[in-house]
Amino acid sequence: MARTVGVVDVFATPYEKWSDRDTSPQEAVELVKQGVKPILALKVRDKLLEKVSTHVEAAERMLRVHADNGLEGHIDRALDASTEYSDLRNLMPKQVPQALDEYQGAFSGHDEALADLAIKAFGVEIAEGQVLFHGGKWASESSSFTTSRPFSTSFCPQVALRNAEWRGKAYDAGRVELMVVRVAQPKTKAYAYGREGNHGNEKEVVFASGAQLTRVRETHVRDYPVAKVDGSLRTQKKVVPAYVVEVEIS
Repeated sequence: MARTVGVVDVFATPYEKWSDRDTSPQEAVELVKQGVKPILALKVRDKLLEKVSTHVEAAERMLRVHADNGLEGHIDRALDASTEYSDLRNLMPKQVPQALDEYQGAFSGHDEALADLAIKAFGVEIAEGQVLFHGGKWASESSSFTTSRPFSTSFCPQVALRNAEWRGKAYDAGRVELMVVRVAQPKTKAYAYGREGNHGNEKEVVFASGAQLTRVRETHVRDYPVAKVDGSLRTQKKVVPAYVVEVEIS
């Protein structure tokens, strides 16, 4: 029997971005009386600036603001509280298979074939409707293609966006694509890495080769500054279009 798990929805509780203001001395005293640490009693929430309720909204926000540690912290807390995420992780081996440990740490094509075999051996089919993020360029001229190598995703759009920019990839591609990846009719196994260790912040789920990817739609969000360090260690900069790309994976 196939091992399955439910959808991990990190926006079941929406993320809220607030402005803040300085508290008055009286307000600060009252907050401390209520058990708030003095350093935290110096400011309070003022106005709700934005509410993020969906993965598409999260991706659009990341492209607009470039970085948001508050959003990533929200996702970390959501994963901590998620029974479905705990169930998913419990389906993984207690120790990361060596090939997958080396694959995650290599940041290249190192040991891809062995990693792919390990995903197929130890991974599970991800739940129908699960949504994840991937940063990078669409790897085909067609709207649909089958992957020939592992396909890495993350529960966090900030992680995916950093991957899209890493080592000048977005600069070379001439565009930024932050993909919102929805699982539909799952048939490809995936391995969910833990959040401990050197790469735990990546919140990574990697699919085995043979996954079918279908581009559903793209939305231009903004023109986005990117950079690349050349062979002379000079930083080259330019501005490229940035898109949220909605994708289905099976």
